[in-house]
Amino acid sequence: MGRSRRSFIGTGAALAALAASGVETAATQTSAGRRPGQRWDEACAWMTLSLAYFHAGGVKGRPERVSMARQMGVLGGVGGAGRSVAETRQAYADSGLEWTVLEGVNLTRAQLGVAGRDEDISRFISLIRDCATAGPRVICYNWMPAVGWSRSDNARPDRGGSLVTAFDLDRASPDLTEYGDRFTHADMWRNLEYFLDAVVPEAEKHGVKLALHPDDPPVERLRGIPRIITSVDALKRVTQLRPSPFNGLTFCQGSIASQGPHVDMPAAIRWFGERGLIHFVHFRDVRGTPASFVEAWHDDGQNDMYGAMKAYYDVGFRGPIRPDHVATVTGLEDNAFPGYNNLGALFAIGYIKGLMEAVMKA
Repeated sequence: MGRSRRSFIGTGAALAALAASGVETAATQTSAGRRPGQRWDEACAWMTLSLAYFHAGGVKGRPERVSMARQMGVLGGVGGAGRSVAETRQAYADSGLEWTVLEGVNLTRAQLGVAGRDEDISRFISLIRDCATAGPRVICYNWMPAVGWSRSDNARPDRGGSLVTAFDLDRASPDLTEYGDRFTHADMWRNLEYFLDAVVPEAEKHGVKLALHPDDPPVERLRGIPRIITSVDALKRVTQLRPSPFNGLTFCQGSIASQGPHVDMPAAIRWFGERGLIHFVHFRDVRGTPASFVEAWHDDGQNDMYGAMKAYYDVGFRGPIRPDHVATVTGLEDNAFPGYNNLGALFAIGYIKGLMEAVMKA
């Protein structure tokens, strides 16, 4: 009120000059940092939202899922490499999507240290090189030989009669795999270190990020096979075996949450995120313990999902994220793809988008 018209005009001219030069000021921004003319959906898209395409021929085999994803504005896709990295990338492009993460690599011989492990490692190095040339720059892999993602129930009734996947150790198959039960946890750590010594230098050379997925379920042994990536401390140990910005994680919230209610999810995100070691996020939640849990709807688990999303934002994570396992909505869809049906994914994406916008505006 006390400023003269002349000082007001001078200030306005100065701000206009700053805006023209590209320097942002309070007057050249709207709330929460949105640029003038920028749509809210663009301003809030600070991670690359993706869906998984693992079943029925990959991205080409689920046109209804591709259509739903494009309508939601979820233009990232995650899946295996199929016959070749170049062909798979083209398949995503033909569907109007970007292949954001190569997820799904068989490394059983390397994980167990049996005959053929160097062949597995050579094949993985070839994937790194192919991704550097024609594919995504993130490879998600795990250290769960012979028995990967495992559930004792793929149709557990949950909220309102929906179906979720569940794990109860006392109902898991007791049958040994073809590899028996002769391996120790120390063997698994030695084999992982051998693997990382071989592949991390190649990842560094080619600019491809390696993203290790935690064990799921995080139990000590399953069907005779030891599991070692079963705690936040184990994840820290992996990143320290061969320290590198390219030796990082797939931060699977569900696998980490199932380690037990004691897990401080936002704190774990901040520890790894502040060190630039989160390369990919599986955003989901559970209820229970390592030996007995259900995969919850995203708004019905035991973790602080807003706190988790805020932690990603605060540490500067801007990479690919997908909802991972979701509920099946009974009465509207069958349970053809437990954990990967469409309507649960629709709910999860809406939930994730809402959290992304909320933390950005906070």
